[in-house]
Parts: sequence; structure tokens; C-alpha cells
Amino acid sequence: MKKIVFLISITTIFSCSSPNNSEESIEDKNDRESMLIDITNNIIVPSHENLLISLNDLKLALDLFISDFSQQNMSNLRKEWKNAYAAWQYVELYNIGKAEEISYNKRSNTYPVNTTILNNNIQSQSYDLTLDNFSSYSSQGFPAIDYMIYGIDIDTNNIINYYNVSNSDHLMYLQDLINELINNTNEVVNYWNTEKSSFVSRNGNSATSSLNLLINDFIYYYEKGFRANKIGIPAGVYSNTPLIQNVEARYCQYYSKFLAHHGLNSARKFFTGESFDGSIVGKSLDWYLFKLDPTNQILIDRINEKFENSEQMISQLEPNFQNQINNNNIKMLQTFDAIQEAVPLLKIDMLASLNINIDYVDADGD
Repeated sequence: MKKIVFLISITTIFSCSSPNNSEESIEDKNDRESMLIDITNNIIVPSHENLLISLNDLKLALDLFISDFSQQNMSNLRKEWKNAYAAWQYVELYNIGKAEEISYNKRSNTYPVNTTILNNNIQSQSYDLTLDNFSSYSSQGFPAIDYMIYGIDIDTNNIINYYNVSNSDHLMYLQDLINELINNTNEVVNYWNTEKSSFVSRNGNSATSSLNLLINDFIYYYEKGFRANKIGIPAGVYSNTPLIQNVEARYCQYYSKFLAHHGLNSARKFFTGESFDGSIVGKSLDWYLFKLDPTNQILIDRINEKFENSEQMISQLEPNFQNQINNNNIKMLQTFDAIQEAVPLLKIDMLASLNINIDYVDADGD
């Protein structure tokens, strides 16, 4: 019954407040365009370029490891994987254009990894990591690399020996995983470098305008990619029991909290307009909300407060979310609740102020 009332209230909000697009002011379109320029140039493009650099560093680290199967080189390979995975957190939000077209997110960060498919791929040496092979999405990307460099054995020396002795097929698969990430990222970087002017020019308030698509991606990521995937699903919010196998970075045992911090920071930067390198604060959602109506400052402050509260809650968790769930899952559930507090502010209050509708189906009862 609550769900029905909720849907009616949302419909009422948008039916009463949605303006006729033909009556949009030139000033509003210019505001949208200047905001899109800042978001694209200061956040989206440098985030993707940074990821590409990190992935190429990861490839070089693997090449070095292959040339010398040493403890130091394995440590370096793991460090570069960690750096690239952190860099990924700043692009996952932008599932738009080429990224959406090639299922970039699903092929880069579907977890938990399906180790059965992965090992069958290696044994058969007949596998397809491309867009059309949907079954391969769970056996590639960062989670698959996590398994390949941490999950084969609990002892690092055994993993090194495993690669060193006679497992060229495993090395080839690891190389292919990294190359696939690099190739896909190159496609997305090229898209932004060639299409950003066209992207910025779509400055209207239709369902297909650039800002509407970006805002929907932002809310979807915060609600699903961040809140649900990183916290809610492994903590058991949607199931009878916790699903610890669903934590991000499951096999390395160290970085699920680290990645969650970066995921939240990515969402916060998009909302506030802070550039990828942190050097400037450009025009973004908080600026636009205030420009539309200065009384929106109350909403802006509340959203930022929820981000800060979420950051504090994540900071109190153990580095390994599997350990946190096993030792004290209440803290995970409390963290989920803190993150959840921003969802209605973003999905209802903010969208009502912006006259934008949600373009995805919400099936988890939020």
C-alpha cells in the first residue's frame, strides 16, 4: 500500500511541475550548457584518461612480472591493480554514450566473479570476452583480475609458483583481461574526446538531453552501484542472510572499504562540481539547483550532510567487508541506512526541483 501511495505522489509532483520544453528560457539553456562543459572537461574526461593511464601501468606491471616471477613484481602488479580499480570508481557513474553501447560497466566490474566460467575459459582456451557474449561479463574485468592475482591460492608464494611453473594459459588469460579493459577504455575515452561538443550542445530538458541522462546515471549509480552493490547486497539487506561472497574486491581481502570510499567520493564530486584532481570547483548540480531557486540551498546542504554522514559510517568499517559482515554486520546495515538517507533527497526532492523524471525501473522497494 505504501508503494502505491509513493508512486502516486511522484506522478503528482512531476505532472504539476513539468514545464513545457518550448518555454525554456535561453538563460536556463545557457546555464545547462555551461554546467555540462564544466562536468565534461573537469570531471568526466580526466577521470577516464586517468583510468586509461592506470590500466597501461597495470599492463606494464604484468609484463614485468612475466619477465621475472618475483615477490616484488607480484607486489607491484597488485599495487597497480589496486590503483586502476580505484580509478575505475570515478568512471563507473557515467554509463552513457559509448560506455552504455559496449556494456562497459558490466564488462569491467560485474561481481562476484564467476570462477566456474573463468576456469572453463582458461582450460578450453576458447573464450570470447566481447560485447556479444553476455555470459563472459562475470568472468572478466577487475573482479576477475582480483581472483587471478589473489584468489588462486591463499599463499602469495604459491600463486607466484603457480604462474612460474607451467601455467601459460593462465598468464594469457590475465593478459587478455587487462587488454580487454584497455581496449574498452580506449573506446570510451575516444568517444568523449570526439563527441563532447555534441554532448554539451544537447542542453535541453527532454528525456534524452545530456543533463537528464547524466543525472539519471548519477542517481542510479548512487542507489544501485554504490549503495546496493557495495553495501546492501553483501550485508543481506535484500536477502534473508548476508552474502559475503558479493563484496567488492573479495579475494584480496583488503580493499572493499577503500573502494567504497572512492565510490562515494565520485558521487560527491559530481554533485558539487569538484574537478577530478580537486584543483577547482566548477558548475554542477548544487550550483544549478541554487541558480534555479536560492531556497534550494536547504536541500543542497541536506544532501551534502548525508554524504558526510555516509563517509563517516564507512570510515568506521573494517577494511575487509567480509570480516565486517562476519564480525559485526550491524555496522554494515547502519552504513546502508546512512547512505539510504540521501536517496529520497536525490530521487524526489532534487528531481522535482530540476523537473526531471527517473528513467529506470526501481524494483527493490526503495
